[in-house]
Amino acid sequence: MSTPSAPAGVIRGTVRDAAGAPVAGARVAFAGGPVPLPDVAALTDGEGRFALTAPAAGTYTVVCRAGGATAAARVEVTAAPAAARPEDVRADLRLG
Repeated sequence: MSTPSAPAGVIRGTVRDAAGAPVAGARVAFAGGPVPLPDVAALTDGEGRFALTAPAAGTYTVVCRAGGATAAARVEVTAAPAAARPEDVRADLRLG
């Protein structure tokens, strides 16, 4: 039995509306990545913050849909050395 590999990184960010206010309860999900991705989403907290675990190094697209508006960002996750903790990558989204 093999042990699951450690995640390459964690994509963290905030979702804000067009006026710059944090958006609570917004759905943020992967729209693409370097490997097949599970159909999972993160919901933003009261301050608009979210976190998604990136399973492998590479380029990811994250999207947010809330209140009829959409925002997307592309982020690059690099592989961390085996002994290091996963890299945190920022992806701040602004609904327009």
